[in-house]
Amino acid sequence: MHRIRAVCAVLVFALVAIFFVPMVVFNITGMSPEFPVVTIYDQGATTQTESTAYTVDDLLYGMGITLMGHDRVNYPLDFPIYNGMSVRINREFSFYITINDGPPVQITASSGITVEDALVQAQAENHVTLLYPNDLTREITPNETLNFLTWHSREFNETAILPFETIENRTGAMRYGQTHLRRRGTDGEHETTTMVIYIGGYEDSRVIVSENILVEPVDAIFSIGTAPMGALTDPTDPDFRYVRRVRMHATAYCACFICTGRNPEDALFGITASGRRVEHGIVAVDRTVFPLGTRFYVQGYGFAEAADVGGAIRGYSIDLFMYCHQEALRFGRRDIYVWVLH
Repeated sequence: MHRIRAVCAVLVFALVAIFFVPMVVFNITGMSPEFPVVTIYDQGATTQTESTAYTVDDLLYGMGITLMGHDRVNYPLDFPIYNGMSVRINREFSFYITINDGPPVQITASSGITVEDALVQAQAENHVTLLYPNDLTREITPNETLNFLTWHSREFNETAILPFETIENRTGAMRYGQTHLRRRGTDGEHETTTMVIYIGGYEDSRVIVSENILVEPVDAIFSIGTAPMGALTDPTDPDFRYVRRVRMHATAYCACFICTGRNPEDALFGITASGRRVEHGIVAVDRTVFPLGTRFYVQGYGFAEAADVGGAIRGYSIDLFMYCHQEALRFGRRDIYVWVLH
């Protein structure tokens, strides 16, 4: 029995020591138990407190602070409290978004959200690309309305005629005024790919993405004659053009009385049957074979035109004008080749 009483006395003494000795010590030294000092920032208000809470959630609950659905705290709610800790609460607020000046949509979010955050969220929800013409990095203010603009592009192809060019080759192998189409021209085809950019539902700009020639044009080539009447050329020249070549009996004449029966005083002196004045290159033919105005190239004589007739000219005969009677006599009579031109 005495042993039991002794043990009980020891236990009582120990309990008294546990509860009362610290109080005596604190009273003697003037010290009090230390608790973490925490600063809370909530809607512009700053509160500093000593807390016996173990976690952020306990701290807020103990201070009667309630969080709404979009309220955000800068620490996880189960984060342990420590001395000097700063807890910031970003409260939810409302703002509005419109797209292309459409009807406003109310958005609830926590304070501190930026315009860029709202734009990214709106893009994801509406499956469109959006633009904002002002600062994206600033924070949104309560009840503010943000107008975003849609952005999209479209490409289309257009084809157009690529006109051919005309090349003129001037050549002495053809009589002046004579032309010949050596190669027919054909147009090509040109394709342009254009990107149209729409901002806010309206066309903003166009950009040419690419240009391609689908069909190359083929240039037209003309030969243009430059040789005057009576000029000599090479009939084998590629530019020399004719309808046919004939063998003719050739003679020569001049404007004298012996050849024409007219004196210089006569009004019709030197005037051909076609009304043209004689010159080198004027020839007389049988108009039933070659109509007046037919053009020739005469071997050894040059380019010529049928502008006269003669009583002795029949069939495939040709009389060549010379400037003097002696020259006509020297030419005499001979068979020559004559090329009938176009």
